[in-house]
Amino acid sequence: MIQLQFINYLLDSKDYSIVELNNLDYKYFSDYINEFSFIKKHYEQYGNIPDKATFLNSFNDFEIIQVNENPQYLLQALIDDYNTRKLTESFNKVRKLLMEDDNVNKAIDEYKKIQEQLTSNVVMQPIDLITDKKRYEDYVARTMDFNKFYIKTGFKELDNAIGGFDREEELGIIVARTNYGKSWIALKCAVAAAQQGLKVGLYSGEMSERKVGYRFDTLVAHFNNGSLIHGNISVQNDYKRYIDDLPNNIKGSFKILTPLMINGPATVNALKMFIEREQLDILFVDQLSLIEDQRYGKSTPEKMSNISKDLKNLQVMERIPIIAVCQQNRTKNEDGSIDTTQIAQSDRIGQDATLVLFIDRPKNTELMKLIIGKSRDSGEVGKELSYHIELNTGKFTFIPENEEEQELTIDEEDLENRYESENTGGDVF
Repeated sequence: MIQLQFINYLLDSKDYSIVELNNLDYKYFSDYINEFSFIKKHYEQYGNIPDKATFLNSFNDFEIIQVNENPQYLLQALIDDYNTRKLTESFNKVRKLLMEDDNVNKAIDEYKKIQEQLTSNVVMQPIDLITDKKRYEDYVARTMDFNKFYIKTGFKELDNAIGGFDREEELGIIVARTNYGKSWIALKCAVAAAQQGLKVGLYSGEMSERKVGYRFDTLVAHFNNGSLIHGNISVQNDYKRYIDDLPNNIKGSFKILTPLMINGPATVNALKMFIEREQLDILFVDQLSLIEDQRYGKSTPEKMSNISKDLKNLQVMERIPIIAVCQQNRTKNEDGSIDTTQIAQSDRIGQDATLVLFIDRPKNTELMKLIIGKSRDSGEVGKELSYHIELNTGKFTFIPENEEEQELTIDEEDLENRYESENTGGDVF
C-alpha cells in the first residue's frame, strides 16, 4: 500500500526532489517497478513528473488515490517496507542455510550482508541561511556556557588551542607510530571526559578490559602501572581504597567493549549499537585498523576508506564526538613536517576527520609532542605542544615553547616545581 501511496504523492505533488535527495530507486518499488521507472525516465528526459493523464495512458489499471500523509511519513514508511522485505528475504536464506549441513558460516555471511543493504534515510530539509536565526541563538548559548558545546581533552594547552572536542561534530584522529603512546593519549582524553560527568565508551581492539583498567587507574591516581600489572603487593591497601572510592570520585561512566565481548572485531554497526545501547556522550576507538570493514573491501586501503566513511557517517547521525587512534607512516615531508598525508593505510581518514593530532617522540625519549595536523575550527594547525611524560605513572608535564629544546636530564620533581609554579598546566589528573 505504501508504494501505491508514494507514487500517487509524486503524481500529485510533482516534487521529484524527495526521490533525488534520498537516492530512491526501483528497489523501493518492488510492486510498481515499471510505474516508478516511467516517472524517473520522464523526469530525466523532460525535467518534470508526468501529469496523471500521461501516466494513466501507459498504466490504465493504476489506482489513483488521495494521499493526505506528509512526505516525512511516506518516506519512512517506504524505507520500512523495503527493510522488511530485505530482512524477510535474508532470514529465509539464513534459515535454509542453517538447515543444511556445514553451512553455518555461509548463514553468518548472509546475515552480515543484509546489514549493508538496509537503509535509514530521512527526508532532507535544507535550511535557508538568510532567514534562519538559530545559529545566532546557538552563538549566544556558547557565550553563556562554552562547556555545553565542547568537551575538555585533558590537556589544558590543547583546549586553549582548539577549544576541546566539539560535542556534536567531531571525528578526531590521534596518529602516531608504534609505541609512541597514542593509546595512552586517547585514554587520557577519555578519562578526562568521564571526570566531566560524561558517559564514555571505549572500543579496545587489542588490550583487554583489565589492562585498559590498569592504565585508567594510573592516569586517575598515578599508581605505578607496572605494579598493577605485575601484582606488587606493596600498593594493595592504597589500591583497594582507591577502587572503593572510585564511584564517588568520577562523575561519569566509562564503558569498555572488546572483541571478546562480541565474538570478534567490531564493525561500525557494532559501534553504533554500543553508542545507542549505552547512550554514550563520546566514543573512543583504539584503533581503526582493528575495526572490521562491513562492506568487504578487497584491499587494505579500500577497507580503511570504507571504515573511515562509515565512521564519519556514524558520527554525523549519532551527533557525538568519536575519537579514534590510527597508525602513522614512517615517511615525513622533505622539510620534516607532518601532515595528514602521513596517516597510514588511507587518505580518506584525514579527509573525513575534523581534528587530527599527531604524536612525536624525538628519539623515543620522555619528551612528547602533540602536533595539531588538522583542526576544522581553529587556526592552530601546525602548533606543537611539548610535554615531559612518565607513562608508567600517568604524568604529563607541559613544557613552555621557549624551553622545549632544553635537555631532559633534570629530575621529575624539579620539572613539576618549575612548570606548575607558572600555572601552565602541570598534571591534569
